This record gives sequence, C-alpha cells and structure tokens, in this order.
Amino acid sequence: MFYSQHIQAQQIPLYIGTYTQKNESKGIYTYSFNTKTGDATLLSETETSSPSFLARHKNILLAANELTDGNQSVSAFRIEDGKLNFINKLPTTGSAPCHVIIDKKGKYAVVSNYLGGALDLYAIDANGHINQNDHKKYSGSSVDTKRQEAPHIHSAFQGPDGNIYVSDLGTDLIHVLAVKLEDGKYKFNEIETIQTPKGAGPRHIAFHPNKKYFYALMEMSADVVVYEKTGNSWKQKQVINMNAEGFSGKDGAADVKISKDGKYLYASNRVDANTISTFAVQKDGSLNKIQVQSVLGKGPRNFNFSPDQNFVLVGNQLSNEVVIFKRDKKTGSLSDSGKRIQAFKPVCLIF
Repeated sequence: MFYSQHIQAQQIPLYIGTYTQKNESKGIYTYSFNTKTGDATLLSETETSSPSFLARHKNILLAANELTDGNQSVSAFRIEDGKLNFINKLPTTGSAPCHVIIDKKGKYAVVSNYLGGALDLYAIDANGHINQNDHKKYSGSSVDTKRQEAPHIHSAFQGPDGNIYVSDLGTDLIHVLAVKLEDGKYKFNEIETIQTPKGAGPRHIAFHPNKKYFYALMEMSADVVVYEKTGNSWKQKQVINMNAEGFSGKDGAADVKISKDGKYLYASNRVDANTISTFAVQKDGSLNKIQVQSVLGKGPRNFNFSPDQNFVLVGNQLSNEVVIFKRDKKTGSLSDSGKRIQAFKPVCLIF
C-alpha cells in the first residue's frame, strides 16, 4: 500500500496552453507529470480558442483566450478527474488578452490585454463562475514609435503585499494597484507608478520571497531590472542583461521566475537568442549571471518549475515542443533531461 501511494504521489497534473489552429491544436492539454523521471503522459484535451495564458487556484482554472477578432475572452473551468469542465466565459474590454492571474485567496482574477490598454477585474464565486467587476483603460506611449505607440499591458502579478503589479510594455511603466471590495464588487485603486528604463518594454516580474526585491523583465532590451523596497516605494537597484557575452542578435525576452529559496532567478529570451539564463541572487538582492543555456528549440515564451523545483519546463512556441531541463538546486544550473513533450505552439505551462 505504501509503495502504490508513493508512486501515485509522483504523478501530478500539468496544464499546457497553446495557440490553437485547425488540425494542429484544440486548446488546453492536461498531462500527468512524473516528478521523479520527468516523463509526461497526456490525460485530456480541452477545446478553447488560443488559451495563451492559464491560472489555477485549487480546482478552478482560468484561460485567457488571446483573440483579436471580437471573441477575446477569459474562460473558467473546473478540474475534475483529470479533465477540465467548462463553467463560463466572458469577454474582455481590450483585445489580445495575454495574461491572467487569480489572487492568492481565489476570490478574483485580473486579465491583461495587450491591445487597447485595458486591464480587467473579475470576481470568482464559490462555484468558479467569473463575473466582470471593474476595468481600467490606460493611455500613453514611449520612445519606440513602432512598438510603443500605445499601451501594451503584458501582465499583472500579485505581490507579497497583496497589491497588483501591472507591466505596460507600451509606456515603460509598472502600475501598482490595490484591489478592494466595495459595495459587493472588487475595484481597482492605483497607488503607485514605477518607471522602467525607456525603450526597454516591461513584460513580466518576479518577487523575491523576502519581499524586499522584485525583478522586472524587459522584453525589448533583454534586461532584468532589480527594484528594492525603500520605505513605502520601490527604487531601481540594478540593470543586468541576460544574454551571453558577444551576443548581437535581436531580443524578445519573455518570462522570468525565481526559485522558492530566493537563490536563483531564471529568464527566457526568444527571436535570435533562444536561451534561458540563470542568475545567482546575492544577499543584497542584486544578480550575478552564471549560465546562459540554449533552450534547444525556438521561441521560449513561457517556462515553469516543477513543484519540487527539480525540473524546469520550457515551452518553445516556434519549435512546437516543451523541453524539460534538470535543475541542480545547489548550483542553480540547468541541463537537458532528454525528455520532451510534443505540443503545437505551447505558450503557457502551469501545475
């Protein structure tokens, strides 16, 4: 009995969001992932249009349907017996919704729209139904007239302080908002705006577990910008590039995550680089680049740790494959496990 329970505990669900295309991908793919071997077995397929980002809280999963044809939306599912059962779907107020989070208590969701400058706020009821509660519409631009002609909201992450940190690639700003329950509805309340380097294009962020630092990934410059909490505000501490020495190609930095112990930070870069970089986090929160690893494919849009952090799974969008790296917890370094998951345009991986 102990043996069978032990084996069962090694198998955990993995959800992969894709860009859908007829005869290629239907939507969300649920796998059983073996935390000991790194093997993955397909359990089910869920039809939903271009679920480019996923968020999960207990048995509720949300998907941002990244469309631009008027059907852009956020979809809610209930996880039951290895399958996703549809609950409801609502439109977003912007276009190309590319990111969704669920707050730590599972009470609300925030959806970022890459087009239209819109940020959407949905309440989640006890049954997993989503209801639109509030939205914000941003304006502005920055120095790159081609890519920063208007706001491009790329992500929203909940910080350890409970606030929502919104990265706007189009204006080089990170907006900090509180979410409050007022008269039975959740509302946005902007409390701070953080400037990032001009022309850098903030995309995603990661918070240090000690709550003193956060790391903002710049898509256009492939820099990681370190911010330190000083009093009640955040101050820029360091800017470090993620590329190998001598790299001169085009950048498209995509994702950034920090290990649970706060010792190592990882960041992916697409276009000509196709790498995932490892940084050692110093005691003062600053970064030291220690490895630039090929992702062994093209277009590493999203990556994630396995829950035990022994593996890093990289979704290579343009080579239609998830590459699974072994992770050395002591040194932070990544090495090829030899394991792969074949998937059409994999762009989000969550456990």
